[in-house]
Amino acid sequence: PEIGKLTELNRTGWEELVAKFISTPATVAQRTLEHFVPGGDKDPRLYKDATGAIMIVGPDLPIGRKVTGTQRAQVEVFRGALRPFTTTVNQELSDVLKSKIRMFTIFPGSVTGSEPNNQKIAEAFNFLVTENALTSAEVVFCVDETR
Repeated sequence: PEIGKLTELNRTGWEELVAKFISTPATVAQRTLEHFVPGGDKDPRLYKDATGAIMIVGPDLPIGRKVTGTQRAQVEVFRGALRPFTTTVNQELSDVLKSKIRMFTIFPGSVTGSEPNNQKIAEAFNFLVTENALTSAEVVFCVDETR
């Protein structure tokens, strides 16, 4: 969304952004886990050896030739919050619950301001449902950035 400086947002505006980019993905992931492991919230032992993949997509980097560093930085605040969230969820699922469920985060867009490539997002989805992805240490993918 078009916003001014993050530091000048009122509390309501900030909470709306947090809800959109942090709380909503977390809630969707939690509900997905309930589908993968019915009753797991009451009996965590049910997670052992359960399999599945959860994928969070976004937020995208801003698009356009005149994207400012401030606009990119605003998006990176929320991307930066999702990175440790994704890592922590995976550590809990694998190390604590002995589950084979993995959560992945896909960040579309490029620092050049180019349009995200939907084909690369689809390719990431295809990879993330493979056996290789379930054993990979990589859980955050910036699909439009060249490696």
